[in-house]
Amino acid sequence: QAFRSETPVFSLAEHRVVARRKPMPPSPMSFRNRRKLAAKALVVTAALTAGGSCTTLPTECDVVSIGAGWAGVYFAYRMATSGRNVCVFEATHRVGGRTYSHTLQAGSPPENFTLDVGAYRFSPDMHLPADLILDVLKLPTACYEPDCAPANKDFPKPFIFNYTAPLLRIVDEHKQPAGYVRAIEGMVREIESRGGKLYLGAQLTDIEAAPTGVRLHFAEQVVMTNQTLLNLPRPALLALPSLRARTPARTQKAQECVKFDLPTRVFPPGSLDLGHSLTKAYAFYEEAWWHTKLNMTEGQLPENAFEPIRTSQGIPIGIHFNDGPVHCDAPQKNCRGFLEVYYSTVVEDFFEDLRPSDKEPLGVLTEAADAEGKLKKLHAAVMEVTGEAFKQKGLAPPSEPPSMLVVGVWARGPTATGYTAPTKVYYSADPSTPGGPDPLDKACGVAGLTEGEYRESVMMPVSDKRILVANNDWVALSTERMFGDWAEESLLQAERGLRRLGLPRPAWLNATYYEAQVASYAGAMVTEVVV
Repeated sequence: QAFRSETPVFSLAEHRVVARRKPMPPSPMSFRNRRKLAAKALVVTAALTAGGSCTTLPTECDVVSIGAGWAGVYFAYRMATSGRNVCVFEATHRVGGRTYSHTLQAGSPPENFTLDVGAYRFSPDMHLPADLILDVLKLPTACYEPDCAPANKDFPKPFIFNYTAPLLRIVDEHKQPAGYVRAIEGMVREIESRGGKLYLGAQLTDIEAAPTGVRLHFAEQVVMTNQTLLNLPRPALLALPSLRARTPARTQKAQECVKFDLPTRVFPPGSLDLGHSLTKAYAFYEEAWWHTKLNMTEGQLPENAFEPIRTSQGIPIGIHFNDGPVHCDAPQKNCRGFLEVYYSTVVEDFFEDLRPSDKEPLGVLTEAADAEGKLKKLHAAVMEVTGEAFKQKGLAPPSEPPSMLVVGVWARGPTATGYTAPTKVYYSADPSTPGGPDPLDKACGVAGLTEGEYRESVMMPVSDKRILVANNDWVALSTERMFGDWAEESLLQAERGLRRLGLPRPAWLNATYYEAQVASYAGAMVTEVVV
């Protein structure tokens, strides 16, 4: 029985959606005509279509990663560079998981822009992935904030962040965002160079441990392996029937636990309105007026854009001026690009409704497809929020709406399916927590549960080190701490699993960090922060 795959065997050359090229000079035509031409010439799809090719999966592979997110590819990369034969099976059409870098064309004449609609930045203090990105892959980076402020200063209250080095992002030769997924692609290239394979469209349906190996079920095919890492989020892992049946009831309850306590001492009532998704939205303007008119090229509006302004249009707006890619012929001259107009978890449906399905977080709305006039409504909301800035400059707000809206919608909550935002356990024993102090064991309904037990049981749910788990979902922390997002925690889980299998610290990874976070790891992940 042939296995149908959107892309049979992965090749980075085939994976690129749009080739990267130098920004083109602006056309002398008016902004209005440029937009009309772009609407006729540009067709952007929100997801890659199935290629229709068939391939037979291998019947066996020494080491297997299930899932091509950070942890899955990293585990395979470390095993491949240690001389093992590896395979990576990914259920979707792309690598990256919650790291979703999308290159598309926008504007007239069309130019290439790369947007990260998922994870997108890191701090050098996060030696995983920083040491890999900076010292091994040697990818070019730039400060996320133009002033290169310490990460804990940049992070908006009421959150606390345990990093001091400036946040960085991967850039291209023009210092434009190049996509966080480039680091994952770099590891894939190394895996391929050592004979490893990555299969896309390979959906794991079950996993069974046997004396002779581990059986991985894909539709009607079975792949045997000696070692596997499941880089799976909560819904996908809990859907594997045989693994579920073998998992102890206590571990099952820990796996099912999703919590986000909001102690009022840290989060004033109403300050964090948790909706059904974590969503990011970018609007493309033919004239990047925040550069050319307002000279607002950094900072947020409001001060903490994660708590957006509810406009009279019913659309929440929170602008981060320096986040989106912008092409200028000279500083503040002939600029065009994407403005991040929203990134939050509040209750809303304006942006959420653009998600094609729960299996595809990327949504793209162009002028040609905007039958409801959403782009004009969005522009009115953005102008409402920025109106005072134009007034202070003595300028009339621009009348031209954006010609494109791109969103990344990541469902959240205990019942979310498909692509989800990280569903962690954020508990709080603070007395100001609604309902009273909520320590971890109470939060999850598992008597005596500690962070150490949680960490160990979710990493090896059936007490068999041939089956390991690593994903950003599998974290239990007090709400007062903010640690390990944006790939670090899933990479640490993978590295702890590798150590359990006997692999030593890679020479490129900071030794002090490895000792503290991997080799000698015990108890709480970080020192408790006093708020």
